[in-house]
Amino acid sequence: MIKLHYIEMLLAIERAGSIRAASKMLGKSQPAVTKALRHAESELGAAIFKRAPSGVAVTEEGVSILRRARVIQNEIRRMSEEIDQRRGVGTGRLSVTVSPLAAHRLIAGAIKRFHKKFPGVHIHITGGHEPMAFGPVRDGLVDLVIGPEPQGTDASGLSVQFLVETPISVITGAGSRWSNATELSELVTGDWLMIGTYERLPLLRRRFTELGLEAPEPKVTSDSIFSVLSTVQDSDYLCTFPELMLDHAVTKWRIVKLALNTPMRPARISIATSSERPMTPALQAFCDCIHQVAQNEFGQGI
Repeated sequence: MIKLHYIEMLLAIERAGSIRAASKMLGKSQPAVTKALRHAESELGAAIFKRAPSGVAVTEEGVSILRRARVIQNEIRRMSEEIDQRRGVGTGRLSVTVSPLAAHRLIAGAIKRFHKKFPGVHIHITGGHEPMAFGPVRDGLVDLVIGPEPQGTDASGLSVQFLVETPISVITGAGSRWSNATELSELVTGDWLMIGTYERLPLLRRRFTELGLEAPEPKVTSDSIFSVLSTVQDSDYLCTFPELMLDHAVTKWRIVKLALNTPMRPARISIATSSERPMTPALQAFCDCIHQVAQNEFGQGI
């Protein structure tokens, strides 16, 4: 069994890219770090690093070992933060991944509420989309995801709290040749743009296949909502878009919503946290703040 003090050393080598740089980072001698690495690899029975032209590189076995090392390090940090928070110190940090809707309508109000109770907790926010956003939550690298609810096997290892349901519209540019379309069947041959990465493709295809239509293949995908809107405006591109963001978007961008007779399926927006690890007081408080803001904003949720 690997000793806990080796965890910091292994992750320092990974970050630094060489044993020499890691020894400086840790304030230890290079021979001491080299010896500790050999002991760690011996205990695990696997080579974690191999020589590289500029230092060291992670081996194939090392990738999974370091992934678990990061989980262990984060859990030790959370344990220390939880103790401090229960004592009223209120320090620590939270890592939050948000969808465009959450970023636009929920996160700012939640942070304002949260920092009244935990002013010393740092919040790091990244943008992300299902299903890829859920893996880091399971691994303990991200504390929570606020976005479309995980479905099927994507929900494995997650605790899911419903927030709000948003209708999904199809938008196109002002003056687009599709602006008067009323049926999804008319849009099959159009050029589609999709919010998020290619892994979200089944979500776009679902409604088309339900109706017996050939599902479109997006020509463009983007994690940036600003890139999406700037590409769609004044163009013939088609894109699914959450209606709870639409009122603001149509005032800022030259886009139109299609009046479809058969609408897209609505999306359920939820909080997803790990079901395998207990929440710290700060994480529970932040989730409570998100629920309060969703209730105030939309009058939905629990």
